[in-house]
Amino acid sequence: MSLAVATPPAILNSSHRCDRCGSRAYVATVLRRTPALPHGGELLWCNHHWRAYAETLIPMLSALVDETSQLTKHIADDGHFE
Repeated sequence: MSLAVATPPAILNSSHRCDRCGSRAYVATVLRRTPALPHGGELLWCNHHWRAYAETLIPMLSALVDETSQLTKHIADDGHFE
């Protein structure tokens, strides 16, 4: 029996939710395979929780999709959403 390796979604949208709190996810991560996690694993993060755990997680990742730039993409210079 073989299991597929987890791959993060190429584009995150409003249906992707943070695995920690359920808010919209802006970061998708794939954990490397280790003896403790023989098949790796995928985790989705809101910006808040990604910033809290990124330093610890980055050395354990095999893939990362970071779309936190989407948080300010549609805000005009006057502070209103376009």
